[in-house]
Amino acid sequence: MGEKRKRIGVDIDEVVAGYMKVFLKRYNAKKKKSLTTNDITHYHLWECGIHNSKEESINEIDEFQSSEDFNQIELIDDAKEGIREISKKWEIYFITSRPEKLKEKTKNFFARHFPQNNYNFLFSGEIHGGKTKPEICLQMGIKIMIEDNPEYALDCAKNGIKTFLLDKPWNKNYSQHENLIKVKSWEEIVKSLN
Repeated sequence: MGEKRKRIGVDIDEVVAGYMKVFLKRYNAKKKKSLTTNDITHYHLWECGIHNSKEESINEIDEFQSSEDFNQIELIDDAKEGIREISKKWEIYFITSRPEKLKEKTKNFFARHFPQNNYNFLFSGEIHGGKTKPEICLQMGIKIMIEDNPEYALDCAKNGIKTFLLDKPWNKNYSQHENLIKVKSWEEIVKSLN
């Protein structure tokens, strides 16, 4: 048998899947607005004025995730090449805060874009009884994480997990940490991992 590959954690939405673009297209049509991803200045939509409350955000997101629009999500630029490249040396674990009820839709998305690969999926919301991403990483022996949420990224970094924070409008004001590396693209991530 070959050498055991190191494990890497990769978030899904806005790291691999272009969630926000499709969500905003639906939201704008429904609310007669013209928001873009640049208007999303905080990861939590209710904290940047998109919704009036956390409950409203949760309801709107649930509605979106149950809709046919959700299946229109496409890959982030360079994500396909990035995933293929890092999968040569790393065992990839997709760690998402998506609820487990999206398991089939999530696996279908990956089967469509990466038909030859059999990846590992961990749904932090429910499948692990509400465990945090760093708890999952530590439990699974994952030493590196790729993330877009500045709070999750900092939490991972503080727990000794080297974390790449992919640049997004909602993480401009992130907290720096020795284990946190801000990157602009998948290309930068791949170079850093080689």
